[in-house]
Amino acid sequence: MASQRLINKFKRFQLFCLSLFFLSSQAESKEVTIGMGNFEPYYIAADETGIFTDIITAVFQEIPDHEPVFVFGRPNNRLWQDFSRRKVDAVSNLYDSIEVGGCRSEPVFRFRDVAITRAEAKFSFQNIKDLKGLNIIAFQGAKEFFGPEFSAMVQESVFTVASEPGVQAQALWDGRVDVSVGDLFIFLHSLKTIAGSGVPPNMFEVHDILPAVYSRMGFWDEHLCAEFNRALQKIKDSGEYEEIYDRYLRLYGVTSSPSG
Repeated sequence: MASQRLINKFKRFQLFCLSLFFLSSQAESKEVTIGMGNFEPYYIAADETGIFTDIITAVFQEIPDHEPVFVFGRPNNRLWQDFSRRKVDAVSNLYDSIEVGGCRSEPVFRFRDVAITRAEAKFSFQNIKDLKGLNIIAFQGAKEFFGPEFSAMVQESVFTVASEPGVQAQALWDGRVDVSVGDLFIFLHSLKTIAGSGVPPNMFEVHDILPAVYSRMGFWDEHLCAEFNRALQKIKDSGEYEEIYDRYLRLYGVTSSPSG
């Protein structure tokens, strides 16, 4: 009996030590507030998920002494302003053309940008210049994002900037524009929201005339920036990075992976 009591005391002591270790680990974990966007399926605030959110979460799984705290719902310009004013520790979806301080990560977030038209229009595009003169709708910051060639082309076209992502799919669905230029994932998500499963087959045509473009994370902490880059490479090497993109494509019934 005495030996059993001794064993029980030892077990309780072990549990006590483990709990202290857990609490200590939690206390040492540093929170990192991250400015997040407002367009699905890249950011889904309700479940703290989405393509970009899942990528960041996967990366921080490899940085156990830091815990991401997501601040959702910012349009792009607000995202960059909040970071520039140090209202957040880090920012997602930072374009190379945006002039802010801090440390920029390696390329993180991949966009599969395409031109989408109604199939009945029978447009055929080989490059960006072929869009000249058409009625085009794109997202905020598109001219800077796609660079000089795109910017020059829209000067000779009817160009509209969407107030929010869903506006692009709705405008093309209604026939109010000729072309929607932007990310395929966002268009598919918006289309599902507008029409559910009632989209006629072959109603839209996708023109893959734009290169894959990446944006980055921005950090004020240069050490964390370097840690993030190392962890990002780990999830790319393991295949987890591509699986996140593939998983969201499958949600929309698409099986081909975006070009990297």
